[in-house]
Amino acid sequence: MTSSIECKNFLRSLQLLNLLIKIGVQNLILCPGSRSAPLAIAAGELNKLGLINVFNSIDERSAGFHSLGISAASGNLSLVITTSGTAVSNLLPAAVEADRSCKGIIFLTADRPLRLKDCGANQTVNQEDFLSSVCRRVLNTNLNGLHETEDNEILNLVQIIEKEISTFPGPVHLNIPIDKPLDISFSDKKSVLDVFERIYLKKKYLFQKNEIISDKNKFFEISKSLNLDESGIILVGPYQGSINDLSSFNKSLEQLQEITGWPVFADPVSGVYSNLRGLVVNWELVLRKNKNLVNCHQLLRLGPISSSIDLERFLTTFEGVQILIKEKNYRKLDPIKKSFEYEFGLTNFVNHFLAEFSIHQKNNISLNSLALDLIEQGEQIKTILKEKISYDDQITEYKLANLVPKIWPVENPIMLSASSPIRDWLTFSENGTLSRNCFSFRGASGIDGTLSLALGISRIKNPLLLVTGDLAFVHDINGWLIENSIDLNLTILLINNNGGNIFKRIYKRNLKEDELKKLFLMPKEINWAKLAEGYQVKFKDVTNFKKLREAFEWSISIRKSVIIKVDIDSEHEIFEKNELLEKIIGS
Repeated sequence: MTSSIECKNFLRSLQLLNLLIKIGVQNLILCPGSRSAPLAIAAGELNKLGLINVFNSIDERSAGFHSLGISAASGNLSLVITTSGTAVSNLLPAAVEADRSCKGIIFLTADRPLRLKDCGANQTVNQEDFLSSVCRRVLNTNLNGLHETEDNEILNLVQIIEKEISTFPGPVHLNIPIDKPLDISFSDKKSVLDVFERIYLKKKYLFQKNEIISDKNKFFEISKSLNLDESGIILVGPYQGSINDLSSFNKSLEQLQEITGWPVFADPVSGVYSNLRGLVVNWELVLRKNKNLVNCHQLLRLGPISSSIDLERFLTTFEGVQILIKEKNYRKLDPIKKSFEYEFGLTNFVNHFLAEFSIHQKNNISLNSLALDLIEQGEQIKTILKEKISYDDQITEYKLANLVPKIWPVENPIMLSASSPIRDWLTFSENGTLSRNCFSFRGASGIDGTLSLALGISRIKNPLLLVTGDLAFVHDINGWLIENSIDLNLTILLINNNGGNIFKRIYKRNLKEDELKKLFLMPKEINWAKLAEGYQVKFKDVTNFKKLREAFEWSISIRKSVIIKVDIDSEHEIFEKNELLEKIIGS
C-alpha cells in the first residue's frame, strides 16, 4: 500500500465507520460533498459488505431529521455525514431536537485542515462551534488532517462517543479535518480495502457499557415523602427513553400501579400500554371539568409535562408532594419548579421501592376510591363524546383526533406533528394511541423536519400514519428528496386548515382578519394534487370519514408513501368544539 494522503484518508474513514458500527450504528444518511469524499467512499464499501445501511439526501437539514426519526424508531444510534461549510449549520435544527428528545445521533462533518483555517480559504468557517450549544460532546480528529490521526486516537474518539451517548443520550458532533487529495484510484482503493479487511474488519474491541447506577441515598431522600397508604396520581408525560427500554418501563409502571392502586393519566406519546390497570380516559377534560375532584396530596410524574394548559394549571396550584422521575435525562424538567427530580429512571425507582417491601406489601392493591371516581368521570365524558361525534358529520380536527385511532389499524404506529394535532389528540383521542407505538417530537416542540422525521420512522416501523397540519408539512417538503422516500410505507393525513388553526384559536379575538393572516396564518395557495404529482407521490382528497376509512385501507394496500388531504373549516371547527366542550364542562 502506498503512503499517500488519499490512501490514509480512506483507511482512517473505514476504521472510524467500522468502529461506530460496532457501538450500534446501523443506518447512515449521506449528504453530497467533495471534502467528505473519503468518508462517503468508505460508507459505500461498508454498505457493500452488508455492515450498514446507507441512504442519501441532498438537504442536510432533512438528513438530520431523517436520521433522528430512524434513531427514535429503532432505539439505535444513527449517523449523518456532511461536507464542510454551511452544510454543517443546516444540522442545527435536528441537533436541537435530538438534544431535547434525548435521542442518540452522531454528526460526522468534514472540514479543512488547520493550515487553511482563519486565512480566507474557500468554504472554511468555524463549523466546529455550530452545534456546540446542544451536543453532548464536540470532538475532532487530528487538526492537521485525518491522515495524521493514529489508530489509538480513532478508537479513543469512538469510546468517548459511546460513553457519552449511553450515559446521557443525545447528539454528538465529530468534526474531521481532511486534507487533499480526496480521490483515490481503483488500484489504491483495492489495496487499502485488503489491509482494512485483513487487520481491522474483524478485530475485537472492548467498549465499556456505562450502566446507570441509581443513588440509593437520593432515592430514600425523595421516597420518604411518599405515603402509599394515601391517595395519589401517576402522571405519565411523553416518553423520552429508548424504545428498546419501553417494555421494562411498562413493566415497572405496572408494578408501581399494583402496589399503589393509584389512577394513571397518560399522554398520547407516553408509551404506556393500553391494558394498564387504572388508566383514566379523557383525563384532561376531567381536570378541566372538576379539578376539585382530585383529592390527594401526592403526585408521581414520569417524564416531561404534557402539552396541556389545564394540567399545567393543576400542577401549579397543587399543594402536595410532586416527584418527577426522568429517563437518563440530567437536565431540569419541571417548569412548575415544585417537584423533587430523580434522573435514574422508573425501573431503578421501582426496584428500590420493591426492595423495601415485604412479600405481603407487593401484592396487588385494589384501585382506590380516587381512581374509581376519576375513571367513572372519564367514562361519563366518553359517553358524551360517543353521542356527539359521528362519522356522518363534517370533518374537524378534534373529530380526527377522536376517530382516527379507531379506524387506523390498531397495531400500526402513528406520528403526530408538534403543532395543533398533538394538543387535540391529548384532549380527544381517549387513549386511542396507547394500543401502538406513537411518536411526536416534543423536545423542542417545533414543526421543523416533520416529513423527514416521519420518513425516518417509516424505514423502521410501518405502515406509519403521519398526522400533520399544512404548514408543518410544507415547511419540510425537501424530505421527499431523501433517497427512495416515495417508496416508504407512509400515509400522510394532511390537515389543510389554510395556515395554522392553532393561531386562530389564540389570536382571533384580538386581531383583525387581515392582520391575523399577515402575521400568523400566512396562508399559501397550494395546488396539493400538483405538488404531490411533482414528487411522484400518490394523492387523495377526502371529504368525509367514510371516504377517509377507505383511503386508509387503500394507502396500506399499496405500501408506498401517499398523501390524504382533508380540508378544515376553521370557523366551523371553533364553533363546534366550543359547543361540545360546553356540553361536557359547562360554560
